[in-house]
Amino acid sequence: MLRRRPRSVLVSTCLLGLVLVGACEGKPAAGGGPASKPGGPAPVLAVGAPAPAFAGTTLRGEPLSLADLRGRVVLLNVWATWCEPCREELPELQALYTRHEARGLTVLGVSTDAARDFKTLRNMVSGFGLTYPVIHDEPNRIGAPFQIIGYPASFVIDRAGTLRWRRDGMIPTGDPELAAVLEAALAEPAPAQ
Repeated sequence: MLRRRPRSVLVSTCLLGLVLVGACEGKPAAGGGPASKPGGPAPVLAVGAPAPAFAGTTLRGEPLSLADLRGRVVLLNVWATWCEPCREELPELQALYTRHEARGLTVLGVSTDAARDFKTLRNMVSGFGLTYPVIHDEPNRIGAPFQIIGYPASFVIDRAGTLRWRRDGMIPTGDPELAAVLEAALAEPAPAQ
């Protein structure tokens, strides 16, 4: 059984500057990410833009790409085993996958853990009972194209491959904003091939 830590520890262990954008407690930064100011950080990947290409190999050894998932709604979650808020949201991600998989939702986890942490990653996936695909992206190929500013980072990609939603920070249980975005995306028909 994996140990759970108090919420105060979860928030205090959030790394990579998420505190600065207000995302450690599962709240999106204003506008879905930091604003672009002269001399400030680059704007985050814009909602409404095509999702960048990404491919990897799942923990089961199967190749998988976002292009393979075209026609499905994808909840892409970028995380790491050392990230306490990431651990906190894993049960909610699994619950969403279980609830909506038959309607066309795929949750895709992408772990950016170092190669030495592969066993820890496999143990976490097993320990949390995650049944959705997880890719170990040790070289962090996803970071630059998705403009990851910290962990966790989550994206909803619609059936046509368009980015519909971004969250920099933890997804809380029963998040109404995410629920509304998923419902709208799942209600849309798959695009013609």
